[in-house]
Amino acid sequence: MDTSLSITSEPVFGELPPKSSLPWVWFGFFFVAAFIIEETVMIVLELDLNLGTSLLILIALGGWIYWLFCVHRFHKVLGQISRNQYPIAPGEAVWKHFIPFYNLVWVFRWPAAISDYLNRRGRVKMVSGNLLGVFLLISLFVGRFFDGGVGLAGTLVVGMYISAKLRKHVELIGVSKDRLPPPPDPTLFRRAATEDVQPDLQTESTTSLSSQ
Repeated sequence: MDTSLSITSEPVFGELPPKSSLPWVWFGFFFVAAFIIEETVMIVLELDLNLGTSLLILIALGGWIYWLFCVHRFHKVLGQISRNQYPIAPGEAVWKHFIPFYNLVWVFRWPAAISDYLNRRGRVKMVSGNLLGVFLLISLFVGRFFDGGVGLAGTLVVGMYISAKLRKHVELIGVSKDRLPPPPDPTLFRRAATEDVQPDLQTESTTSLSSQ
């Protein structure tokens, strides 16, 4: 598969409804809630720091795994609707997050590819993928150096935006312009009106001749 992320021309293939469903990105907020609750319990009950930290790491790891599942599913759906023409495979979208330093670039590249693809198709309007990458990068640093729960929440917000746009795009595939019936020809109404007038004129002429 060609992994080039730049789409230089309009896609010429017809899209298909996906066989897979989009992920429930909102489910990831359960991990955010669990993280915040665990932090609160650690402070209030003064739990052992090592134990509490270990639980927080497990919760954050669970949330991160679920986020990668969402990323995988986004690209799986894109591959299905594009007849496998979408330039990023689901597995590639996930494993490149694990490449040191390049992962800081990757959080810009795959959202940019999604934004470019959807905007070129024209069914929905999506913000720049680079802007989404900025939010993902900020969330990554917040989660790493400030608070894991807040960082995960920021990441999931971006995911919910992408999911909403992709879901709308998928819904509109079934009513795309190439599947709609052609618009009515305006001349049909003019011809119908002319045909109605002509019999009336003929009737008036016949009546006039009969009276004479």
